[in-house]
Amino acid sequence: MHWLMVTLVVAAVDFSLIDELEPLYPDRVNPVIEEVRLDAARGTVAGIHLVVLGDAAEPATLKFDGAGRFIHRWYRLHDVPVEENTGLGSRTERFKGDVNPHVIRRAPFRIYEAMEPVDEPIVGEGAYRLEIQVPAEAAPGTFETAIEVSQRTDLKRYPLTLVVHEAVVPPPGRDTLGYTNWFSPSNIAAYHDLERWSEPHWDMMRRYAELIAKGRQNMFWVRWPDFFSEQDGVWILNGERLVRYVDLFTGAGLYWIEGAPMAGRPGGDWGSEVLELKLGRVPMTGDEGRAAFADQCRQLREVIEANGWSDRWVQHIADEPTDANAADYAIAASMMRKHLPGLPVFEATMSRALVGAVDMWCPQVQAWQAEQEFFGERKAAGDRVWVYTCLRPGGPWLNRLLDQERLRQVYFGWGAAKNGWDGYLHWGLNHWKADPFEQSVVDHPAMPNTDNRLPAGDTHVVFPGVNGPWSGLRFEAHRIGMEDHELLSQLSARNPREAATIIDGIFRGADDYETKVPRYRAARRLLLEALDEGTTAMQIEILGFPGCPMTPDMERSVRAACAAVAPDAVIVSTDLSRLSEKDQRLRWPAPTVLVDGVDLFGATPAAEPAMACRVYPGGLPEKEAVRRRLEQRISEDH
Repeated sequence: MHWLMVTLVVAAVDFSLIDELEPLYPDRVNPVIEEVRLDAARGTVAGIHLVVLGDAAEPATLKFDGAGRFIHRWYRLHDVPVEENTGLGSRTERFKGDVNPHVIRRAPFRIYEAMEPVDEPIVGEGAYRLEIQVPAEAAPGTFETAIEVSQRTDLKRYPLTLVVHEAVVPPPGRDTLGYTNWFSPSNIAAYHDLERWSEPHWDMMRRYAELIAKGRQNMFWVRWPDFFSEQDGVWILNGERLVRYVDLFTGAGLYWIEGAPMAGRPGGDWGSEVLELKLGRVPMTGDEGRAAFADQCRQLREVIEANGWSDRWVQHIADEPTDANAADYAIAASMMRKHLPGLPVFEATMSRALVGAVDMWCPQVQAWQAEQEFFGERKAAGDRVWVYTCLRPGGPWLNRLLDQERLRQVYFGWGAAKNGWDGYLHWGLNHWKADPFEQSVVDHPAMPNTDNRLPAGDTHVVFPGVNGPWSGLRFEAHRIGMEDHELLSQLSARNPREAATIIDGIFRGADDYETKVPRYRAARRLLLEALDEGTTAMQIEILGFPGCPMTPDMERSVRAACAAVAPDAVIVSTDLSRLSEKDQRLRWPAPTVLVDGVDLFGATPAAEPAMACRVYPGGLPEKEAVRRRLEQRISEDH
């Protein structure tokens, strides 16, 4: 099993290993045990936390010995404050004066959360995180690694067993579970002291995009004030900036493009029956608003179509529409479908009055659970259904606040596997309202200096580090849950009953789940071992790179052919441009399809690694040619 903690002493140094999903505090010590084992699927990251206490005059040094097999990364963990507890229903307890018994600790307290990348060797006291990368092409098996702790002439090797299982988790992309965190390019500039849209700002956004992709987010949003500017009363789209922005996030590995809301409530009035355009601040469905909206959409549509984004773009109209403005929203939806035809309407809403206006529903998680029948009907009708959280729900519900179990973030993936959620949305990747290292609970922007406050960590899950973004432990926990979703989906395709049994053992509902980390670890090991048993599914890897004109067509052909003749195949899309220069897969030109490591069309790799385009005799193979080759491989294997 993946144990909670192990403690050893080297000279005057206390050294402890703690499960990455356990809360870690600077003022508390967790129980001691004796064994550490990490179970990992291929294509994932295995993590462990360490606490080092000792003599500052003679600091200890830490190193990871991966026997040359695994790339790893160290982080120093920084603690942040939790000034108030989350409320029983929403916000903080101060809002209604209630007491929430479902928090991990009574406020105020501090908890380790922010992850500062550091280089090996690790020297000195503190809390640390070790991440071990398990690539998709890694050989399954049990590997004995170790953490070396040294002080003066004393050296202690502490064994760490890494079990790499057969299953492969594909990278995030078009077909993985939907996931978006709304972020602020303006905050990236402000908190890193950069001029907006300067070259340093673009470079910093690239670093954020790479971190977002590492967290398995596959959707990024486009905020209209970042790309439209007013000139003589007319809003003009900066198409060049938009193309560069989309290319930046696409290059980092994100697929879906999410157009931010184009309208909202006038003055934030929740009782208003009409919507107001964000650009121009005029009623959206009035004559002036219709004309302005049509022109804005015309400019946007030209760029979308010119760049081939139509099948990747989803569009919000107005955030969190309600019954009060549903009639006006329905008119706005018809306007959008006229001027931006084919783009799905995506909205965070619980209003039944919006049937026919919304294509992608995103209710709060507790609302979904209360209205499962309705949202099931929407899915049956062809709509998609995501879930979201924000300053609510509190209490026992799934959310991602600092005074809640890290398992709650993990369980969004399990909930999606159990309930068929198509994705998860949150408004706050980096919407810091104060220094996030010093303040976690902030005033609600609409009602400052009142008891209406945003709960701890609601505004963000990443941090503005010294030289770039720092991830947060809640963001990493959510990634783990997204990886679990891929594993659960693979088992469900093979053995639905076994997958359901494993899920139900620890996750029964969005307010009913196992909170003990060892029990989660036991269930996850059952999942991995179930996928180990009788693993006969084809392992298909599509090698390509952004900008290769043939890669998207090849991927579509492979996925269509697999759906027909190899539905259990594990398909992984690999971006050659993101591989290390020593990776042997660079010997293959793009696009190449490897089946269990062998080229589908019988070619051999080049002698030396090099990025190159592949020329197929007779042109790029289409779906039927791919299908025939797959059938041939299946017959050869059996």
